[in-house]
Amino acid sequence: MLNAISTGAYTGLLHTHKLVVILFLLIYIVKLGLLLFSEVNLDKMRANKFARIFEVILSVLFLVTGIVMWLNTADRYDTLLLIKIVAVFASIPLAVIGFKKKNKVLAILSVILLFAAYGLAEVKKGSYKKPENKEMVYNEGETSIYGKQLYEQYCENCHGADGVAGLSGAKNLQTSRISDADSKMQIKNGKGNMPAYDKALNDKQIDAVITHIKSLRK
Repeated sequence: MLNAISTGAYTGLLHTHKLVVILFLLIYIVKLGLLLFSEVNLDKMRANKFARIFEVILSVLFLVTGIVMWLNTADRYDTLLLIKIVAVFASIPLAVIGFKKKNKVLAILSVILLFAAYGLAEVKKGSYKKPENKEMVYNEGETSIYGKQLYEQYCENCHGADGVAGLSGAKNLQTSRISDADSKMQIKNGKGNMPAYDKALNDKQIDAVITHIKSLRK
């Protein structure tokens, strides 16, 4: 895992990447629509100098922000993530050839691959396994051990093992002095890029996670 950029920079990069992805998808959809129903207007769009420059800039931003985010992702060799990357890189040359040669099959395939990549990103974002929601009886020491296990499963990817990774806008847990009540509310409801875990963790599990988080403080 590389922690080459600050939390604020990573958050800004993440929002930029999301915006670029949406604009990139919209351009592909518009071009595909023109290819299927109005090739004359597609030719006009491709001949427009500003439209070409904008698309090139967008393509560069798409790739650069995506690569930097991948390099700063803890689980960068996750199977779904690698499939997403392959889909994106496959879609670009297919789109170039498809729209240039007016090959509708290749153009459609390129758009499908882009949507598939976007879908995989959403699947990865929401793929949090729900542990057994059972009544737990443990002493304070066992709470910390169990909290560490849950932390490794749900939190470590962004916060890091020591709480200072700062990925996806994650706060530094070593310096944070947030109250237990506020911490519990954020874990339950999510905040910023952090998803809500109210359906994945029960109250005792969240309390165990908070116990471990407090043990990371300096």
